Amino acid sequence: MVISRLSLVVPLAVGHVYGFIPDDLKAMGGIHGYSHMEQTKDAMFQLWDKWYGGTPGWVPSNKNILAMNEIAEANALVDDDQENGELHFDGESFQYAQERLIKLSNNAVAFANAGDYVAARKSIGMALHTLQDFYAHSSWVEALDKKGAKDQIYPGLGYPNTMIYPLGEKVKTCTDCRAAVAIFCGDCDDNVRGFDLTSGYYSGEPSFRKRSSAKCSHGGPFDRSTVDGLNFLEQILYVGQGINKDSSTCILSPHRILHYRAARLAVAATIDWIDARIYQRLPQLRADYLFGKEYIFDSKNETLLDPSSPTVWDFRKNSIQPHKRDLVPRATTLGHKMHTMVTADNVHEHGKALVRALVGGSRKLYSIQIAQGEPNEVSQPLDDYGWGEIALTTGGHLLSFHENETADAVEFLDAVSQPNHVEILSVAAAGSDTNRESEFVFPIDSSIKSLVISTSGVSSFELFNPNGSPYSPSIALKSAHTKRTKVGNSIALSFDSPAIPPPGFYRISLKSSTNYTLSISGESSISIISFYFAQVAGRPQHQAYFPIPSSPIAGENSMVKSHVHGNFTNEKFEFRTKEGALIASQDMVQRAIDPEVSATMFYGNSSAIPEDDFVVYFTGTNDDGNGFQRAVPLMISSSKLRLAAPMIQRMTIGEPRKLTIKLTNLNNIPDTYEVFAVDSKDSVVELTQPSIYLEPGASGSFDVHFLPSLNSTIGMTEVVFGAKGRATKGNMSLQRFVLEPEAKPLSYSRIKYHQFANETGQLIDRLMMGKKR
Repeated sequence: MVISRLSLVVPLAVGHVYGFIPDDLKAMGGIHGYSHMEQTKDAMFQLWDKWYGGTPGWVPSNKNILAMNEIAEANALVDDDQENGELHFDGESFQYAQERLIKLSNNAVAFANAGDYVAARKSIGMALHTLQDFYAHSSWVEALDKKGAKDQIYPGLGYPNTMIYPLGEKVKTCTDCRAAVAIFCGDCDDNVRGFDLTSGYYSGEPSFRKRSSAKCSHGGPFDRSTVDGLNFLEQILYVGQGINKDSSTCILSPHRILHYRAARLAVAATIDWIDARIYQRLPQLRADYLFGKEYIFDSKNETLLDPSSPTVWDFRKNSIQPHKRDLVPRATTLGHKMHTMVTADNVHEHGKALVRALVGGSRKLYSIQIAQGEPNEVSQPLDDYGWGEIALTTGGHLLSFHENETADAVEFLDAVSQPNHVEILSVAAAGSDTNRESEFVFPIDSSIKSLVISTSGVSSFELFNPNGSPYSPSIALKSAHTKRTKVGNSIALSFDSPAIPPPGFYRISLKSSTNYTLSISGESSISIISFYFAQVAGRPQHQAYFPIPSSPIAGENSMVKSHVHGNFTNEKFEFRTKEGALIASQDMVQRAIDPEVSATMFYGNSSAIPEDDFVVYFTGTNDDGNGFQRAVPLMISSSKLRLAAPMIQRMTIGEPRKLTIKLTNLNNIPDTYEVFAVDSKDSVVELTQPSIYLEPGASGSFDVHFLPSLNSTIGMTEVVFGAKGRATKGNMSLQRFVLEPEAKPLSYSRIKYHQFANETGQLIDRLMMGKKR
């Protein structure tokens, strides 16, 4: 939990807290069960040990953790879908769910081979949710238990040589649970009939609706299928036919006694499926990149041998099409190692909105202006078309230089694009003719192994020691281990390990008469892996905290979730202005430590979200007693327009889709909001209306129609839904989803094992005797 020193303590908002639930935060330390995210992470640690454990000195890196988190979060998000039973193996949807697993594994391999690792991880996560739910929602574990069999994953689950066929509609699978006080907990231990494979039906899934009261239900207080066929008295005396093992809580999971066995099997199946269906099907380097193994910088070829860094977005197509308006140019971008470069051209505001939403976190935007003509010619300042402002919101710089300085520009970009660097200070401010000097204090701690100070719009800067004297390394250190790079209005000063100033709080003085930016970064074992504001999402009984895909609401105490790598004490988060002024301190109240990766998860309610733009900092003391500071360079912009967009996991080429976007005006004045939607694959074809008028407190909505072209490139796709107020600040929502190839029927000619639900008992007998299927 996070609280502010400036406000009352806000209790942790836990909502529903149940397990085989999606998120590790939702599981509250495992009190109510073993979550999907925990299962996925435990499986990944075992796989890393299998794949890389023999490498001397290998430990999970930040990239490993980021890759794992992308998979785990995609897994958890599946629970936001309440209507499609095959996503959860509900309602005896064995054939459809098995086809889903096969297709998702094939998609993941195709995406990884194409270098789209983010799309591959998302596909893996979506598949793992379905795979793991088989053990929580089907009767496989019950059948093993009745047979007295040891733990055994279901053979062929998720493999293309196997198909699973359900029982007939009229086959009875469950009896009512027995209980004298069934409104609390029923005795459902023996409510499954025989050994046939079945799974529980869940209300609200129309394609797999329960058609007989003798079929098993999922169970729990939110599943109305449990009372089908029961009169009022029977509804009180019985709890239906629930069989889910989602949690260890009896009210929610009638078969809670088997919860941990189901979870063990789910982890084992996850390990088996990822290794066989993904890792072993890829070339070694592709497989390693996919799961976050780091590679070193190749100085000979001047390339970074790690394409698993954040995706570079390609906006080099000729046009974007924001809901059938005039075709407008895209932003020309260049991926440069760790960051994104964009030429500061006159691009439609919707195209800029897409770039702004996409770039952030560890990736910064550098806007480039190149002057032509003779270097000594006097010319007017170049128009940056708003790109300078976008660059500063990501912690990057606006680079203005002459065309004959291109080599210097590349050298500058090399200097600021260091792998594994963390942000220590990120500032954007306005200089003036009357007060040309600005000063900032920042700590250097003993974990810093390299350091880069970069500025833009600054004529000069000077570094001062903690005692106030100017910092000046020895001539030997300066010549061998420091490097100054200047291009146009930008300067970078790099320090190798021997030249890094000793731990302490240093002062940097800048001179500027224009708007300027300052970034200080370094390589360190203490780093912010992730930070986001969260909201409750997911179907009832399976709710968890997921990232808010839009701007947080000013004045609200939003839920915060963050992972920080390293060892530290006296930690706290801070909200600061982009100029560096403190807005509010956030004391850490609730945290969970993962010793396997030296990572700490923080979560809780923040103080009131500021109305002005702000930056998040994390401060504390390291193991050597040094004060440290880390920043999330992406500037956060709050809003008083609530924008709610459905979570999207996937779309299919050639298939139309409609999404409804809801707006609520929380300002104290009415306003008209210009609405838009733009995506990176030109799939948006129409909006139902161009603007919405809202009184204070009023809500409205607009529909966005998608039709991904048959010529679209499959893989990771980004879409921004936005609303721009005429009198007030608007809001934007970024969604990332996987654009999948055209749906094609699965070829049954390659299936070797046809496994029928009514033969499950015999299957277990053969497995117990050590026989093959």
